[in-house]
Amino acid sequence: MWRSDQRCRRRRKSEGFALPLAVAGAMLLLLSSSSLQMLALHNRTQLARQHRRLQIEDTLASAAHQQIARLAEHGSCLLGLDQAQWSAAAADCALSAEALATLQQGQVGADTYRVATYRPLGGEAQATSAELELQLVGSLSWRASYRLSLAPAAAGLRVIAVRELGLRGVGA
Repeated sequence: MWRSDQRCRRRRKSEGFALPLAVAGAMLLLLSSSSLQMLALHNRTQLARQHRRLQIEDTLASAAHQQIARLAEHGSCLLGLDQAQWSAAAADCALSAEALATLQQGQVGADTYRVATYRPLGGEAQATSAELELQLVGSLSWRASYRLSLAPAAAGLRVIAVRELGLRGVGA
């Protein structure tokens, strides 16, 4: 009798281990799948952020080309002057207030940009290059800087080359 009682106790101790093991395995699978899902969402967010940055970079590059074309067409006499002097020199360049305003800001697609800074390098009279910084106007403001290579032209200076110096977020 004593032996049968001992066998029942042993059997009871060994019974019921499958359910806790199954629950532990299910929890492990749940945690690992959650981790994989979080990793996938994180990668997707990073990819979306990178895509948005490339879009902004492309928009600002288009804005720079647009701005340089406008300067070449309407404001070649302003290329040797700092942006702060453009208003005073507009009359000498035969620029109206509207034409000067279009040289200060513009639009590419749905995005509006403005000229944050423009300054010739190497002295205004002998400027061989200039730095142009454009700012994308919106909820998040981004800026991109460009180095313009300048050469003498009949009516002031002309742009012969453009090099991007960098993109940065402002207030981001």
